Amino acid sequence: MSRAKTWLRLWYLWTPPGLVVLANAVWLGGVRAATLGRGSLLARQVTEARAEVARLEDQKHRLEHSTEALNVLQASLGELRGNQLGSMHDRLIPFLRDVIRCTEEAGLHAERVGYRASHDEKTGLVYFTASYSLKGRYEQIRRCVYLLEMSKEFALIDTIGLQGQDVAASLEVGVQLVVGTYFSDMDEALMRQLGISEVSGAE
Repeated sequence: MSRAKTWLRLWYLWTPPGLVVLANAVWLGGVRAATLGRGSLLARQVTEARAEVARLEDQKHRLEHSTEALNVLQASLGELRGNQLGSMHDRLIPFLRDVIRCTEEAGLHAERVGYRASHDEKTGLVYFTASYSLKGRYEQIRRCVYLLEMSKEFALIDTIGLQGQDVAASLEVGVQLVVGTYFSDMDEALMRQLGISEVSGAE
């Protein structure tokens, strides 16, 4: 009897163990595939977690830098408010005197001076303007503007308006000059004393 016929005749002996072996092989294959898949998933999750950590650390550094910049800005703003943008009571008269000084130093005379003050909602400060007419040579007007821009009283050139006149008949020009500054508060008693009007918004 051949060996093949012998195996077939004894199939009831080797079939159960064979099925067990086959089942174990299938199960092990499934476990291996599941393990590999789980490992790939974990590896991807680790990579994503590391990327997220790097992103958060970068945001942390940016936030720390922004916080430092904000602290410096707040300190500078506090110094600016205290030193250059002080109260109206302390700075108004020196500011007006300096405007007149710049005008006279340029060889000009201010005419029809008008004053206004208003609360600036964006900054919380008080914006003050002095408006007056000047007439003189172009070089004098330019020097007056230069002196105002260099003023230690924090003067801002708000508006320069050329007034109508016959240029051919005179070497002089007339301008309406508006000079502004900011105060940390508004002194209503001082404004009433000087006859200064308050408007509803900053110009």
